[in-house]
Amino acid sequence: MEIKINNLKEEMTKNQNEMLNRIEETIKTQEEIIMDMIKKFNEEFYQHKTNVLAELEHLKNQQDVLKISYTVNENKLLDKIEKIVLKKVHAKIDGKQNEILMKFWIDELKQIIADFDKLKQLKPKEFRLQLNEISEIIALFKNKMKIE
Repeated sequence: MEIKINNLKEEMTKNQNEMLNRIEETIKTQEEIIMDMIKKFNEEFYQHKTNVLAELEHLKNQQDVLKISYTVNENKLLDKIEKIVLKKVHAKIDGKQNEILMKFWIDELKQIIADFDKLKQLKPKEFRLQLNEISEIIALFKNKMKIE
């Protein structure tokens, strides 16, 4: 009976070892499968990340091109608008330059008269500077009227 028990023990040990070996092989196989899945996931993730980064760079380049294009077109548009406005202003004042200059001169003279009380209170040097400025403005208007 002891032999049977020993044989049974040996057989159980053998079966147990075989079972442990199969479990170890199953675990190793599952580890390999999981590692392959992780490796595949990492490769796909890296590829996706590379594609996304490339697309982002492409979009940034397009955005830069659009910004430059917008700025150039905005400046062109502003230049065209300015030219149109200047043409319209010149068309409206054509032949009326002297009249317009006279209105400016009259407005400036009204301002000088309105400020005359202030001028009287100035110190002599400041008064002289103000008079020189007034004289220069009047001379400028005279010259403008002579030219046109």
